[in-house]
Amino acid sequence: MLEELNLSNNNNTVKARIINDLIRGLIVILSSILYSLSVVILLEPAHVISVGLSATSQILSKTLLLINPNIPSFFTSIGLYVLIFNIPLLIIGFKNVSHRFIAFTIISILVQSITMFGFFNGEEMLTNMVPDVELTSMGTRLFLTILAGLFCGFSIGVALRYGTSTGGVDIISQVVNFKYGYSTGVVQLIINIILAIINGLIEHDIRATFLTFIFIIICSITIDKIHTAYNFLRIDIVTTKKEEVISSLLKEVNRGCTVLNVEGGFTKEMKSDVFMIISSYELYRTKRAIKEVDKNAFIIISPVKRIIGAFFKRTIV
Repeated sequence: MLEELNLSNNNNTVKARIINDLIRGLIVILSSILYSLSVVILLEPAHVISVGLSATSQILSKTLLLINPNIPSFFTSIGLYVLIFNIPLLIIGFKNVSHRFIAFTIISILVQSITMFGFFNGEEMLTNMVPDVELTSMGTRLFLTILAGLFCGFSIGVALRYGTSTGGVDIISQVVNFKYGYSTGVVQLIINIILAIINGLIEHDIRATFLTFIFIIICSITIDKIHTAYNFLRIDIVTTKKEEVISSLLKEVNRGCTVLNVEGGFTKEMKSDVFMIISSYELYRTKRAIKEVDKNAFIIISPVKRIIGAFFKRTIV
């Protein structure tokens, strides 16, 4: 009887994980489409670049057009270079972060490549929607930049919140963070500032650089609001199923935890406060592990500015 119960629980756990992975996969696809369309329809007509490898692909496409204006459109496709540039980064990431993280990232990269391959012409779409729009005016470019910052930040933030990635610099920054401890935000910011300056030089337009800075700021703020601006978090789980929660956390997150006996102020019911420190990228998995064994658990999440002592960095899953 006990073996049948354990088998049933294992089957339910497997089904729950499959459902979670399907949800994450759908989120990756939708967020990647939103991100890609924001680049093509909003940023490109404003002559503003995105961030990371999308920005690098935009710059390369513009450079090739400057060298040879008659070059076939296939070779100036942003989607083509998004795919090419991500291949070596995926190989690096495959050795340093989890295979599941890489699998979701591959899905995102493929969706981005297809969407940005040249099937959508941003200027034509905007002029069709608003016939009298002046795409060269600073007001229009600023509006498109702000809108793109919100949409791109939202799509990247949602992907990160569910433990996935939009690829590119995300992979590099995670590897640097795990290996050397540098902030992922700082690594990405430095790279994006350099790309913004290069774009301004190519466009011969200092306004393009400033607009890109505005885009980066809005995008970063939006990401932080949706995801988290902190590298480490403390999570408290008030539960009546102490042993089950601890077992699930140790199995799924593989981190130590501390247990306090607490009493409900109103109900006077004795409960346990299981708390642990995790990285921000483990939050989704931690919540999933808790809910699998105690759907009624009361969870508190707090930012942690500094950790002194042993805290092992894991790969993203």
